[in-house]
Amino acid sequence: MKILVVGGHPADVFDRCGGTMMHHVKAGDSVTCLTLTQGLRIHDKVVSDVFRFGTEGYTREEIERICEEREAVKLQEVKDACALFGITDVRSLRYDDKILIVNAEMIDAVARIIREIKPTIVITHYPRNYGNTIDHHAETGKIVIAATQLAGSVDFEDSNTSWRIADIAFMIMSEDISGYSFEAICAGYGASPNYFVDVTDVADIKVKALDMMRSQQYEGIPARKVVETMNGMFGLHIHTPYCEAFMLNKPVVSDKINICDHWMLRMNEPERARMERDYEMIAPFVPMPE
Repeated sequence: MKILVVGGHPADVFDRCGGTMMHHVKAGDSVTCLTLTQGLRIHDKVVSDVFRFGTEGYTREEIERICEEREAVKLQEVKDACALFGITDVRSLRYDDKILIVNAEMIDAVARIIREIKPTIVITHYPRNYGNTIDHHAETGKIVIAATQLAGSVDFEDSNTSWRIADIAFMIMSEDISGYSFEAICAGYGASPNYFVDVTDVADIKVKALDMMRSQQYEGIPARKVVETMNGMFGLHIHTPYCEAFMLNKPVVSDKINICDHWMLRMNEPERARMERDYEMIAPFVPMPE
């Protein structure tokens, strides 16, 4: 299987689904990660953290040079982080993240990559994030949806033939779920994840990968906090230590109703066993007491 992951910002391509992608890589599947923007104005300790207080003393040429340097640093961090998951094909469209909205240029650019790679499934952001308003993640999701439709049509200016994917999977984070986004604007737009991947076996690798994002100041406690709270929260709800959550766009079709092994195993397990499994939400970072 071929998988294309599209994120709005560099770290988005692995912090939400890196564990799942590692499982696919180990299974022999092909994974390509694509980021739409440089991610400098929102997530960079120089551009977004220093320059937001002003650029006095810097010339336009110096600012452009610093931005180019920071973009290279950030992209290399992402490539190094993805390498931990076995992902070697990491790309960037290098758009400025000053304003990220649905536009024809980005849609066409993503569609061309879809025609080139010919993925089975495309993974991207939930398109109704932050109340379906102008939000980088939500707009990325909308761009990708439009691109998958465009990629399936004829483009006489693209040497690659048209390609229709099997499905889109939306990467779900806590802020995508109603009840976890506390701003009024988000009310009524919550996602309902319907597919979970147990990533307990690679939770420590996710921490190491996030720790590499020093340009975003994720190193140290923030890296652990993301995995323990985000993936641990999803895991707690389905009785396994760490999970990544997704929302498949299309319903599952089969010749009968299938129950996955996960729920079959837990159907009649002792309550103590279930509680111990839930406690492992914070493993392997915290040992279980005697």
